Amino acid sequence: MLSQQEPTNTSTESNNPLSKKLSPSWVRYLLLLTGSGVLLGTVAIYLGNYAYRQWQYTQKYLQTDNAHVTAEINPVTTRVSGIVTEITFNDNQIVSPGMVLVKLDKSNYQLSLAQAKISLELAKQQAALAREKILKIVIDIPEPQPVRKNENAQIEQRALIKKRALQAQVLNYQKRLNEQQYKIALATFTQKQVEVKKAQLELDYTNIATVVGGLVGNKNVQVGQQVLPGQTLLSIMQPRPWIIAYFPEKQLEKIQPGQKVKITVSAFANQQFQGKVDSIAFIPQDNLTSNSAFSNSLHQIPVKIVFDESSIQGYESRFNPGMSAVVKVETK
Repeated sequence: MLSQQEPTNTSTESNNPLSKKLSPSWVRYLLLLTGSGVLLGTVAIYLGNYAYRQWQYTQKYLQTDNAHVTAEINPVTTRVSGIVTEITFNDNQIVSPGMVLVKLDKSNYQLSLAQAKISLELAKQQAALAREKILKIVIDIPEPQPVRKNENAQIEQRALIKKRALQAQVLNYQKRLNEQQYKIALATFTQKQVEVKKAQLELDYTNIATVVGGLVGNKNVQVGQQVLPGQTLLSIMQPRPWIIAYFPEKQLEKIQPGQKVKITVSAFANQQFQGKVDSIAFIPQDNLTSNSAFSNSLHQIPVKIVFDESSIQGYESRFNPGMSAVVKVETK
């Protein structure tokens, strides 16, 4: 009988010495290490490129999100007291310079103006009468006449001259008195002219108009309200906003007036505006905060940035003071 032979092992595993030394778990571990090394290398390259790009960016731009929109706000006040009879504007309305916004009751001021005009006319008449009194006084001092030789004639002549001299003194005194009265009448007339102008101004002030144009806000008036001189009735925001951005003081050496600025306002996040550095604000020493416990901290210095007018076209009335912004100043 033929002897039964064991089957021969022809697999490659018997011919691979490394497979006899490494278990499958070690193979997986090596592959994992290799993959991790490649991944870490890729991440390191990415981070290096990112850091380089960031360095390049900071060399060209200075950026801060500590910025906000501001604008010139003009209060509209009343110069005279009175009852509000009419309001001619709506909330958040755009108004133009010289537009009458609030009207006050005119009756008392119309009466004051009429009385002032009457007083002026009376003062004018009194001044005219005082002037006529001056013109009526004529001082006539007679020329000396030849004196006769008889004694009685000489006595009469001397008495006449003395009488005329006394009359001249009286007339001179009266003339000076009339001239003084005329000066007083003229001063009174001038004063009454001033009173008429004042009464006219007060009447005109019952129509409260804005000096500047812009967006109406902070309305604080209603029909029937009693208002007093100096009271703020509303505010006008002018349509020329700008940005105040705060930068650490060490960055100011790179910031110069005229540099281009990219501006993003949070309220209009999808719109980028253009502007330029206008100036670096002066801050009084008392307003600079410092803390000895943090001696390395930097002061934040405000920088004024103005918009390019073409950049904000259509948005002028939509900006509100206090809106947050992000600015990028192009330093190179």
